[in-house]
Amino acid sequence: MRAVVLTEFNKPWVLQDLPTPTPGPGQVLVKVHSSGVCGTDLHVHHGIFPIPPPIIAGHEPVGEIVALGIGVTDLKIGDRVGAFWSQKGCGRCARCQSGEACGNAQSWMNLGGGNSELMLAWASGVELIPDGVPSEVAAPIFCAGYTVMSGLRNADPKPGERIAILGVGGLGHLAVQYAKALGFETLAITSQAGKRGELTTLGADEVLISGDDPGKVLAAAGGADIILSTTNSAKQISATFTGLRPNGRLVNMGMPDGPLVIDSFALTFGQRQLRGSSQDKRKDLYDALQLVAKGKVKPMLELYPIEQLNDVLERLAAGKVRYRAVLQHAK
Repeated sequence: MRAVVLTEFNKPWVLQDLPTPTPGPGQVLVKVHSSGVCGTDLHVHHGIFPIPPPIIAGHEPVGEIVALGIGVTDLKIGDRVGAFWSQKGCGRCARCQSGEACGNAQSWMNLGGGNSELMLAWASGVELIPDGVPSEVAAPIFCAGYTVMSGLRNADPKPGERIAILGVGGLGHLAVQYAKALGFETLAITSQAGKRGELTTLGADEVLISGDDPGKVLAAAGGADIILSTTNSAKQISATFTGLRPNGRLVNMGMPDGPLVIDSFALTFGQRQLRGSSQDKRKDLYDALQLVAKGKVKPMLELYPIEQLNDVLERLAAGKVRYRAVLQHAK
């Protein structure tokens, strides 16, 4: 099989021919059709994750099951599926036994990712793709869409509350759509005035240009009960916190580039909260895909052949991808 392999950190990825993997008990073999690329892939490129090269990355893969391991009974050859990050827990820890995500779950880092013609996945770690949803459209939902749906739910939104999205790139442009699809008044906060028209089309009721103090800008617009933050800017997150209404919640889903400095007066006397969130309940992924299938959410994509992964990573690092990049595999 063909795969794009990282053989050395911070060096170009290399297209290689590798042996075809065989699924073990409880696993499936997926012929990959599309795989999304996001900021996590840059972290892999720079060696931030605790895995040594050679590495086959790609954690937003969608394709077709072509082989089943022993014991797999609820999936079939020919099923269209995507693989998500936490594929299989240990089954024995307190979190597993209580139905929560295992802190030591296996992922693509254990089996190899989707930037390859074929990939292994645990049967417990794949989700069926709704009919009518193309592979390239479904791919970003397995990380970006899943993440923001969990973040929205972990904010505990109440009917009538106002939601602001901070950072409207690959994750944020989906967060705008999910918040609006679920019936909330939705604001988008961006530093790029050129995105105003696109974000309005995606469902934002109001687009705020952040300027030097996004918290002040948000407060002047009436504040928000919930801020869903997908930006990596610690400065922006810290500043925007003051735009929360009393009892408001800021849910952080990005990887800040430094420490957060939160206004202690706003935090304490306004009963405001800072929360963290990543991919959580599996139902979040299911519901995120269903909203795509119903046409209420549509990722905005740049499509590339898998051979251009290095070019995609360069565009991603330069902030030029608008909004989500997806690699297309030969079918």
